[in-house]
Amino acid sequence: MKKVLLILITIFLIFFLNMCIRYIPENHYILLDDKKISVEKEDKIISDNNLKNVRLLSDATILFEFYNIPNNLVLERVELFYQSKMIGSIDINQKINNLENCGDGYFDELGRKVDNKGYLLEKDFFRIMGKDYEKYNTTYPNRKFELIIYLRNLDTNEVFELNRSFSLYFEKKGYEFFILSV
Repeated sequence: MKKVLLILITIFLIFFLNMCIRYIPENHYILLDDKKISVEKEDKIISDNNLKNVRLLSDATILFEFYNIPNNLVLERVELFYQSKMIGSIDINQKINNLENCGDGYFDELGRKVDNKGYLLEKDFFRIMGKDYEKYNTTYPNRKFELIIYLRNLDTNEVFELNRSFSLYFEKKGYEFFILSV
């Protein structure tokens, strides 16, 4: 009876540790995009350029969703702000249609095909924020980060600004212990 009880306790302990300890293979930043309030100016920019949406993904990617691949839009640069102070700039200068595919497209609620292109910002975040979170070691998460995305329409030579607010988390490489809550 003692052996059975010992085996059951060991199995339960292994199961518990397996559920509460996870390994993070590398340092990385996590962005949580604020749900943007519909801004008339941004909605007009997005609809005029055949875009469905521009979002920030948690893996530090700018995701462009569009109905037809725009051949005339260039992602010029991105500026990063913390508490309304610019802390870094990322020069990109790539056409939207040359960006990396972010998954397969999908069909929206009206049956139109939506394609995805994205630009990964993680290396740039490491350069600006620090590889080990050392440059801006403030109390995160907070909603005081802002990203301004600059797009240029090559046909009209017009530059558009899209603002996105987000929270920033940093996960260090190694083991992490967390307690399950019910």
